[in-house]
Amino acid sequence: MSDGQITLILQADDYGACPAITDGILACHAAGVVTQASVIVPGPDAARGMWLARRAGLPLGAHLTLFCEWELHRWYPLTTADSLRAADGAFVAGLDELRAQAHLPDVWTELRAQVAAAGAAGVALTHVESHVRVFDAGLLARLSAETGLPCRDAVEPPGTGLPVDSVWHLSVQPTATKTEALLAYVAAVPAGRHMIVAHPADDTADLTRLCRPTSRRWKWAREIRVSDSAALLDPRFRQLCHDRRIRLASLADLADPGVLDGATDPVG
Repeated sequence: MSDGQITLILQADDYGACPAITDGILACHAAGVVTQASVIVPGPDAARGMWLARRAGLPLGAHLTLFCEWELHRWYPLTTADSLRAADGAFVAGLDELRAQAHLPDVWTELRAQVAAAGAAGVALTHVESHVRVFDAGLLARLSAETGLPCRDAVEPPGTGLPVDSVWHLSVQPTATKTEALLAYVAAVPAGRHMIVAHPADDTADLTRLCRPTSRRWKWAREIRVSDSAALLDPRFRQLCHDRRIRLASLADLADPGVLDGATDPVG
């Protein structure tokens, strides 16, 4: 895939989950440090977020969700299937709960409904991927094949993977040294097409309302997201991309070679 050029795809996950996440991703996109996002279509802020993404020119993939891991902030299946729901009617909390009760036909119908809902909102999806963990790789492969969209998760034919050489996760880096980890990665990344996955968000009260401080997910509510934003917005990041002549792009750009061929600024 490499012609000597370094191309980085900067993806922000969980778009549409809540306003703080939606707005934080949009701010990073406006700053030129997020090139695409993946939307939780059943998320409470997804409808607003998809409309704003269209206005901002932010490409979106589908962050397919079968779970809702937040005990205080809930989202719900788009379909009527009882086998995907917890007692409150929202998605179950995780993979173990889903495996204990979900019916595969219900899962398949829900995945297709989420892709269809994004299309109905005017979104031309760039790809599909799972939220949190993969429930059934076979269904993802089938969805990839049916829609013609590549999948970020590992899938067998007839599904297709992303046209990238590697995927690196910013969010799992230690908070105290996250910016330095990002800069070190960018300084060493080789020629080719590479994806960085992050979870930026605005630092608002929305984040602290996702779950209780005693939850095992608490770090993912605020600390990880705010530090992701800080790392991406650090001016040294864009400067390093400029110095190394790294091109920041989206999967939509890769699907339209004329966009990349006609670009003159390696960081947009």
